[in-house]
Amino acid sequence: MMAKALDLLASPRTPRELAGALGLSLEATLLLLQQLERKGYVQPLPCATRCGACAFRNLCPGPSETPWVRVSVKQPAPRFSP
Repeated sequence: MMAKALDLLASPRTPRELAGALGLSLEATLLLLQQLERKGYVQPLPCATRCGACAFRNLCPGPSETPWVRVSVKQPAPRFSP
């Protein structure tokens, strides 16, 4: 499921779009996105907080419609034996 979600997030998608593509509920999709974010695989695109402070306040989708996108994962640093 996570691999399919990462494939779908190669281009930005909202949680609703991702839920529809994966056949999950919106709540399950939001939990999946949180897990992937904690592992560093995805991130929400900035500025969809619906704060009302900027010139785009009428266009801002709000947190539940924030697009998410896959992050390029860096290679881990080599581990040295003591």
